[in-house]
Amino acid sequence: GAAAALAVEEGLGTTREVDDAARKVLGLGIGPFTAMNLTGGNPIAHEGFGEMHRRLHRWFRVPRLLEEAVRKEAASPGRTGRHVWEVPARGETVPLPDNRRRAIEERILAAFCGLVCWTAAERALSVPDLDMACHLALAVGHPFGLMRRLGAERLRRLLGGYREREPDFFDPAGFEEHLERWTARPVPRVSRRDTSVGEAVVAVLTIRRPEVLGALDEDLFAELEAGFRELETEAGVAAVVLTGFGIKAFVSGADVRMLAAIRSAEAGERLSRRSHLVLDRIAAFPKPVVCALNGMAVGGGNELAMACHARIARAGLPLLVMQPEPNLGILPGAGATQRLPRLIGLAPAWEILRSARPVSADEALRLGLVSELVPGGELRGRAARIAAAAASGERTLPGIETGPIPVPELPEVEIGHRSRAVDRLIREAVLEGARLDLSAGLRLESRLFGRVCALEDMRIGTRNFVEHGPRSPAPFVHR
Repeated sequence: GAAAALAVEEGLGTTREVDDAARKVLGLGIGPFTAMNLTGGNPIAHEGFGEMHRRLHRWFRVPRLLEEAVRKEAASPGRTGRHVWEVPARGETVPLPDNRRRAIEERILAAFCGLVCWTAAERALSVPDLDMACHLALAVGHPFGLMRRLGAERLRRLLGGYREREPDFFDPAGFEEHLERWTARPVPRVSRRDTSVGEAVVAVLTIRRPEVLGALDEDLFAELEAGFRELETEAGVAAVVLTGFGIKAFVSGADVRMLAAIRSAEAGERLSRRSHLVLDRIAAFPKPVVCALNGMAVGGGNELAMACHARIARAGLPLLVMQPEPNLGILPGAGATQRLPRLIGLAPAWEILRSARPVSADEALRLGLVSELVPGGELRGRAARIAAAAASGERTLPGIETGPIPVPELPEVEIGHRSRAVDRLIREAVLEGARLDLSAGLRLESRLFGRVCALEDMRIGTRNFVEHGPRSPAPFVHR
């Protein structure tokens, strides 16, 4: 907001033009002047900038533009006297010559990135926490992702140029040593914190992608693989807890944008095999791995949890587990058609996999998918104690059947509007997989996932999800 006001004072554009340019260059939901209009925030911003100047840094000051607006409001108290900034209408693109738009964008980018760099260099927050906090609380693009796209050299030029115009701006020399690192690689989305349980050290890995409820993409799979590979050789770590961020979701499934981008059976099979490599590493991990389900585990989230050696969950969740793939015109591709029947029995898995219905925490406990339900505040601590006890030999974690499993008489399942073509492949994966050992069953699942990706219904289902969301039934054509 301060940088936007200073850009107007400098004559780079009107409040309407600067608001539009700032919104677009930072990926904001609304521009800074629009935000002040919607919140009646002129007095709040005025007071805030003054306090920040006194307590945090001399660059923060009340812009003349804002000073004048607050003075006018004070002279005419009440809502009718409120100063309203001229801003773009909703959805409007403001015409602006390229050179002026670039000048505004550079000022906004420099001020935003400088503030982020200063905050990180002061260690007010860790880089992952700061990146996530900015994105969620300010409804702005990930700042360190933005800086990575800019690159270290351009970022230096932006920050140095802004300081020339604003001598009180944050001194880039204060964070020069960090710029190469901050712009060289993505911010981790799997964080690690070690905790001690008696004499054992337990590594707690947390999936932190709350803006999409922990949805899995290829980069996140790669981070998980790297994290477990590193822990495998750390002699000081006895066990691992895998959990998610917050209380809403552990992992909400695979990122549907990733699925929608699959263009062939071969590409689908490769993606499934890639996920199996990561989850098989977790399943075969030589130290105990306990999954602490802090929230819902949907699709790939449940598949990731099932690869762990034990699962506990937050009590009271009406939706803990779900395999929604039939709603999207696909079948599970990260192990559910093979691991779920082996963990809870083929008959209940048969119905859950084909109907895409939700499973509550209480039902998951009855089925044996989780071993305990724990109050939310105690979840991670309890998981760490279970993992440490398993590492010391005080507790044995239940294994998963790796050979063929019996095929009982199976119930009829009402699949509703869902694709009959997809359902045939799900049934084949479950029934044929039950007759194979787990490793061969997983290879079968990958082949069938490739086949489902060649179906017309897969295109229909994923496109419907992207365009209309999960509550809109897809108009499947059953081929």
